[in-house]
Amino acid sequence: MRPAFALAVAALLPVVHGDLLLDFLGAPLTVGNTSIVSSASRSAATVSTSASSASSSLFNTLPTSTVIGIATVPQKRAAIPACLKTVELSCLNLAANCIDSVNAGNVNILWSIKSCVAAATCYGVGDLITSVECQTGFVVTNSAQAALPTSIYNGIVMGCTSCAITQQNYIDFYFGQLTAVNSANFPISSAVVKAFWSVITTWAATGSTVPYKNFNDWLHFSSFPVTTITTTMPVTTYTQLTWNPNPAPTSGAVSETFVKSTTTVIIAIPTATTSVVIGGTSITLAPGGTPINSPLPPGISIHGATIPTWNPNIIPPTSVASVTFTAPPSFTTIVAVPPASNSPPKNITGPPGDKNSDGNNWWLLLFPGVIGGLLPADIGIPGGVKPTAAPPPDWTGAWTDPDPTSSSMHNSVSASSSASSSSSSCPQPTGAYSLSDDDENSDWEDLGSDPDRRRSDIMTIAARAGRSMSLPVCGITEKNGNLVINPNSVSLTTGTYYTIGTKAAGGTSIVLNPIVVNSRPVGNGPKTVAQEHIFEIGYIRQFFESINDSGRGISCTWILNNVYNQAGWDGQTWALSLLQEIDQRANMVWVDKPMNQAKSNVVNRNKATAADPPQKENMDTISDFTTTISVNEIQDIEYFIRNFAALGTYFSNTAGIFQATALRVQNRLAQITPNTPDVNLPVAFNAWLRALLPTYPLGCTSRANNVFNYYHAKMITVANQHNNGVVPQCFPLFPAGINPQSFTWQNLLPPPPTLPPCNIPGTQGRLQFGFNPDGSPEPSVTALRVLGAGRSDFYGLGTGTDFTGPHFAAESQPGCGNGAVHVGLSDPTTGRLPDVFFSPQCNGQTGKQTVPFSFVLNGQPLSCSPIYTNQAVAPGQPVPIRVVCAGSAAAAATCANSLLSSTYPTGHLLTGPLTFIPV
Repeated sequence: MRPAFALAVAALLPVVHGDLLLDFLGAPLTVGNTSIVSSASRSAATVSTSASSASSSLFNTLPTSTVIGIATVPQKRAAIPACLKTVELSCLNLAANCIDSVNAGNVNILWSIKSCVAAATCYGVGDLITSVECQTGFVVTNSAQAALPTSIYNGIVMGCTSCAITQQNYIDFYFGQLTAVNSANFPISSAVVKAFWSVITTWAATGSTVPYKNFNDWLHFSSFPVTTITTTMPVTTYTQLTWNPNPAPTSGAVSETFVKSTTTVIIAIPTATTSVVIGGTSITLAPGGTPINSPLPPGISIHGATIPTWNPNIIPPTSVASVTFTAPPSFTTIVAVPPASNSPPKNITGPPGDKNSDGNNWWLLLFPGVIGGLLPADIGIPGGVKPTAAPPPDWTGAWTDPDPTSSSMHNSVSASSSASSSSSSCPQPTGAYSLSDDDENSDWEDLGSDPDRRRSDIMTIAARAGRSMSLPVCGITEKNGNLVINPNSVSLTTGTYYTIGTKAAGGTSIVLNPIVVNSRPVGNGPKTVAQEHIFEIGYIRQFFESINDSGRGISCTWILNNVYNQAGWDGQTWALSLLQEIDQRANMVWVDKPMNQAKSNVVNRNKATAADPPQKENMDTISDFTTTISVNEIQDIEYFIRNFAALGTYFSNTAGIFQATALRVQNRLAQITPNTPDVNLPVAFNAWLRALLPTYPLGCTSRANNVFNYYHAKMITVANQHNNGVVPQCFPLFPAGINPQSFTWQNLLPPPPTLPPCNIPGTQGRLQFGFNPDGSPEPSVTALRVLGAGRSDFYGLGTGTDFTGPHFAAESQPGCGNGAVHVGLSDPTTGRLPDVFFSPQCNGQTGKQTVPFSFVLNGQPLSCSPIYTNQAVAPGQPVPIRVVCAGSAAAAATCANSLLSSTYPTGHLLTGPLTFIPV
């Protein structure tokens, strides 16, 4: 049995004698007025020119079909090259997009344009304003601009309205805007973006983060880069010091110059205690001009001043005949001190691979025990001391030691690189790994999306009902009783186990090994190996929160009605289908708990600063090197750091799984037909991943370095407090350091959809089948809907709510060869014919557009020759149009002409392109 139309649109159709209809698949055509009809009323025997003149006049006023809809769209003026300055290319792309977006209506609300905010951070506020003035001809100042909208600021800080912007927030925002403007260029290194951020933090003087008020002030009152100023003395370029101790005026100077951002203050060298205000900050100077009481505030420099220097080498114990040098794990050498001042120095070589800051691994021992050259960082001298930084000559103010790890030679010993030479008494690492999660990672989803998670609810500890998916911003949570939970039991048995080895094995290795196992590995003890999702369930939450907060007007109601609560092709909600695309064995591996913890910090984008690194709370509890609790804690921390350093390899090794799962999710999103075409879900999802994943390589390496550096400093502090400045050699990672591994994020990304950008799923419209011999068009009355077809290249077109309802399909056209087919609506519930897909020719346009389109069958665009049959289905009923298509225009025309002569002798062909007209 051939399928018939099941359109249920009778109420939409006027019963007008001679109305045209689109022919159905299958003959005879007996389904009456459930057809798609045109707006032109016709006689069944003749074509009336006057009857279609009204509708024809509308189309006659438009340009040709190749440019329909374009003529009325105002074009923005491109940025004038002469108005742009030469900067790093990604920054130039942002600035050009910003300048291109400015017009008379928004010239005083520049900071409501995201690309302008991002461009200002790299291009410079003052220079961006200058370029805008050059482009527009308006007189503009940064101080006259409206405040930064809180919606944009909240987007930068990930919705935390009370939070300050962190470096990671800024990096995410910068790369996100590059993606949003389709930049052809990205920074060659994260160091480039960090340098932009450093300028802002220096100006704001609020530490490593910048609150809303200070960032808004920066947009209104800064003009970085530094502009030329005129003073009584020439001011030359200066380099901002990364470490800024109290500098002193040079000997014989008659004035000194203070610089903060674009503010310069020049004073005569004071002869008495004097205060000077620079950029709103007051500094007290001693006679002679030296700052007193504390180092200079952040962001202020004294141009041309001298700074203190010191020898970074450890000073050997005095009055000894020999000096002992050690380095982990087992390097020790004892060298006799040269006996006299004219004795040749002793040349000493460190362990293989050691390097000092000059790139060499050797140093000299001179009479009477002084070090010449530089020691490699891991060389220790038992009993040695690190010198205190000395003030410049003639220093007269209070002196603050600029190096917090330096110490007096008389009362303490530095442990920055010293280590005990004995390891015979070191306790062996325990088998168990017991570090708790960072608090913000303890339960990403309300019930815990990770397979091995459990949650504590008041006093009851219960196993989770199933892996879950939440959307707190839209009220999809356990608390509200509507959490999306997978009812299926999904458990990993045979699978790959990624491990750097057990904690008990110790050492410094960060080599990640994949091992195939038949069940959960033993690992470091019970519950220390988890079955881990490679592509996280929480990504769905992050994605929908991002489009809810993207400025596109995508409300929670839209998300709930079109995705979370909408039934999909398989009868369950789209949300549950998305969850099940992720929660399956193909997306799971076995992994040690610290690797799972490390990954959580990266995907959650938290614990991103040097002051608050991963596992900070646990590291803060280290108190000594002797008690069992502290020793176990240190061993756990070193094991955690080694896992973190291997996280890049983990992402790299599992990239194929990540990509495959992301592609399943992307294809599932491509099945959804929203009620309204507000967002193209698969395209938005791929773009979101493209903005997210570039943050991961740096997210891995920077956090690994941050946690190691925090651990290293903590160990030094404990050593100076409790162990005469010496860190026992029992902890091998402390002196060895780490080299965190990165990865290529593009390997995780699924191919982007090539879907047309206009008339996306949810768009309703009518078809124009072509033109009659008199030039009048034949548009249909019945509205069709563009449907998500679960493909990354084409849409569907039909009358149902999604692709499971009536949509276009094809059947062989009897009497014609050359692969000719009859294209029409088909109800898949009564039989399945090959699907025909819808490909609008957008020509770069987005949104609802009147455009020509092609039908596509088996990946091949079809050429079509619609036939005005001139044969009514029944007396008083419409006249069908039969759409005949083939792989070439000649084949389609040959078949259509054959049908005209054999079946529709009073009909005629319609000419011109098939056109989609949105309503």
